Amino acid sequence: MHALSVGVFAFQLCGYVALSTWVEWRWYHRRRGKEREWKTQPGKMHGKIHRRGAARDDDDDGRGRRGYYAWGLPALDLVRASPSKDGRHPSHACYATCNLVVSSLFAGATCEAYLAGDGKLFGLFRSTLVNASAYSVASAYSVLVGAVLAVTWQSVLEYYWHRAMHLPRVYRLLHKFHHHYKSPQPWDDLFIHPAESFGYCLILYSPAFCVPSLPVQAFLLYMTIMGACGVLDHCGVKMRWPFGAYDTQFHDVHHRSFDANFAFPFPTMDRLHGTHRAS
Repeated sequence: MHALSVGVFAFQLCGYVALSTWVEWRWYHRRRGKEREWKTQPGKMHGKIHRRGAARDDDDDGRGRRGYYAWGLPALDLVRASPSKDGRHPSHACYATCNLVVSSLFAGATCEAYLAGDGKLFGLFRSTLVNASAYSVASAYSVLVGAVLAVTWQSVLEYYWHRAMHLPRVYRLLHKFHHHYKSPQPWDDLFIHPAESFGYCLILYSPAFCVPSLPVQAFLLYMTIMGACGVLDHCGVKMRWPFGAYDTQFHDVHHRSFDANFAFPFPTMDRLHGTHRAS
C-alpha cells in the first residue's frame, strides 16, 4: 500500500464531506427561511430543523418552532445518542456511510493499481504521470480532449445503467431506495443501495482503465466534474452554468417524475433518446 493511494482515499472522502458541508451550511443554515429564493422545491424539507436548543429569531421550521442547526453527515447518526431521522429513511446513515467509504476505496484502489505498474489497465495514462518528458509535452488541448472523452464514456454507460435501474424488478430491489427522496438535499446522493452504488463506481472509475491515452490531468479534471456535479445534482439548490450547459434542477426533475432526465451530469443522452424534460 502506497502513501499516495492512502492520500487519494482521504482526499476523495474529505473532499466530498467538505463540499456537502459547505452547501448545507451556505444555504440550509445561513439562508433558512428564504427557501423560495434558492431551493428547487421550496415546500419540501427534511432532516434539517431540530426543536431543541437556542437559535436565531429567524431559525425556525416555518411553524414558529425554534430549532438549531445540526450537521447532516450521515455517519454521525450512527453514533448520535438521538439520531436525526426527520424524513430520513431508516437505512440512510448506514447505506450513505458505506457508499462514501466504498467510493473513496475505489479512488485509492485506482491509484494503487496505477502505482503497481499495471500498464495494461492504464495504457499511456501511466507514462503521462511518471515520464517527465511526456508530462511536459501534455498540453491543455490534450487534457481537455481527454476529459471530454472520459465524460462521454461515463455519460453513455451511466445513461443505460440508470435506465436499467428503472426496470420494474430492478427498481423494486435496488433503485427504489434512492428515490425515497422526492426533493433531494445535501448527503442524499449517497443514499443508494450498496449494490447499485458499487456498479456505478465501476462505471465512474472505468475511464482510467478503458479510455486510451488519457493524461492523468484529464482524469483528475473528469473526476472533479463528476464529484462536484454528483453533490450539486442532489443539493436542492438552484445552480446553473452559463448557456444552460448544466442545471441542478435537471436531475431534480428526475426525482419528481421518475420517467425523465436519466443522464448524468449533462442532458445530452436524454436529448438523443427523447427522455429529456425541461426543468
